[in-house]
Amino acid sequence: MAPARSSSIRSIRRVELSRAAFEAVVKYGLRRTTLDKVGEIAGVSKGVVLHHFKDKSALLEAVFRGSNTLLSESLVELYRFAETPYERLWAIVVANFFETIFTRRICQAWVSLISEVPHNVQCQRVQIANNERIRSNLMHELRHFLPEKEARQVARHLGVHIDGIWVRAGLLPGPVDSSMAVSEIEYAISKLLPFDAVSAEKHRQARAKIENVAKIALGSRAFREKSLQA
Repeated sequence: MAPARSSSIRSIRRVELSRAAFEAVVKYGLRRTTLDKVGEIAGVSKGVVLHHFKDKSALLEAVFRGSNTLLSESLVELYRFAETPYERLWAIVVANFFETIFTRRICQAWVSLISEVPHNVQCQRVQIANNERIRSNLMHELRHFLPEKEARQVARHLGVHIDGIWVRAGLLPGPVDSSMAVSEIEYAISKLLPFDAVSAEKHRQARAKIENVAKIALGSRAFREKSLQA
């Protein structure tokens, strides 16, 4: 039992250090974040940080991976209640912009982290996987509305639009608005998908349902605490 317990403790410590690294990026910015500062926030020495992560690059990869995992878990939670292609499409949108995750603090940290991508092969792999996940999720639902080729193009466009809103939010001096971000994607959907009166009403109902579900599923105290640990 000892090896299993040791592994569990090691995993917990890595999560704690990843959380401390995220806090350091928020507080100091990426360039001024050091292993010493991460250790200070976590209440441990630099040596302890190095014991779990060989260098700053490896630590940032863990933070990057953790933040993307949180978005994935948000979508899985909303998918549980999505019953139609309309609702599943809106689950993807809302999961990316719900107020628990889409905050000025997290957006700013994310912008700092993606600046590391061109210089870090591991972070590149994480981001490529994340982009592919979003594209695949969108494609799965868009096939219900568009021919295959067109669905592929729209999935790419919406993925770029989602990233763009996150980057812009991370650069704004004031607070970000989750509902406005979702409405911007809604406008894009209205222009890229069939949007007659019947379709528009189905989209409206789907958005309303998923947003209400998100308030309960993603707005819970447990999930909010988890988002702070990303």
